[in-house]
Amino acid sequence: MNIQPHLKLEDEANFVERALIDLAGIRSGMLIKNFVSSAQKLKKFNCPSNGLPILIPLIPEMFVAYEKFDLPYERIKRLIFGSVPSNYIGCRLSLNRGNFLKRFTLNSQFQKKLDTYTREILLAQKRIQELINEFGSVGAFQTRNIPHLGHEKIIDKMLEQCELVVINPMVGPKKFGDIDCGKLRGLYDSVMKPRYKNKIHFIPIRANMFYAGPREAIHHAKLREWLGFTHFSIGRDHAGAEGVYKNNAAIEMTRKYENNLSIKIITHGGAYHCSACRGIVLHDDCNHSKEYLTEISGSEFRQTLKIQKHYSYAANDVQNWVFKNHHHLNLSQR
Repeated sequence: MNIQPHLKLEDEANFVERALIDLAGIRSGMLIKNFVSSAQKLKKFNCPSNGLPILIPLIPEMFVAYEKFDLPYERIKRLIFGSVPSNYIGCRLSLNRGNFLKRFTLNSQFQKKLDTYTREILLAQKRIQELINEFGSVGAFQTRNIPHLGHEKIIDKMLEQCELVVINPMVGPKKFGDIDCGKLRGLYDSVMKPRYKNKIHFIPIRANMFYAGPREAIHHAKLREWLGFTHFSIGRDHAGAEGVYKNNAAIEMTRKYENNLSIKIITHGGAYHCSACRGIVLHDDCNHSKEYLTEISGSEFRQTLKIQKHYSYAANDVQNWVFKNHHHLNLSQR
């Protein structure tokens, strides 16, 4: 979905990539129910339980257009993101044009990549089904960050309700500062998986992030439902950025519509260090007052990693691995 003018070349490349990823999602079947091919069909997404609308933008170098339609920028922005500023990162990443396609042909030079992305999605679905057959219950944990002790606590909580946890990040263009989730595989495979005695796997999914907060939390749950997961984890600021959404808004909206989902939702209100408990806790898992709680900050953790200093609330083996692979992870880039 794309609507803003005066784009940089790298932004235009991102929109092409996002369109290919959305097309792969539609073609594989994962996003077929989300595809909007007319202004009238957008009305379906007034109900958040249907997830996010997927529109294919008119990008002349990509498509031969047979039928197209227009939608106003403000209508799409408000529907997907709510009342956020127009310069919000989610809007900048995913909105740049108001012309969308109903019937079209993809130009041949993009077909090979589309085929690859489609196969990746279908392979992920197949692998999840194989794990379901082996373990019975498999939870998806979406994370776009190097794990700190708070993430480990979430994994622990998930393993109380399912037999296996799959680290299931989204593969696609991201905001500045996010780690390339493909590069996280080495960390999880070499450090985290042995620690959890093979109770965690790392399987990414080719899909776009919108940073649309509460609406996207439901969208993500529906994607995992299609993949075959039995459980999915949603946190206090799921798919949010820049502090535009209230804490727990994603949890509240998901709870409101969870009867429309067949996947079981595991929620958590954030991780803290509790000085009274002398350990890491998830919000509401201990009864101590705020004076005992120190929030575990992902942004603070990322900053300490950049200067190769240890963060108090992350495991040493994780941090040592990151220090050795700092250049490979490229923490300062998109």
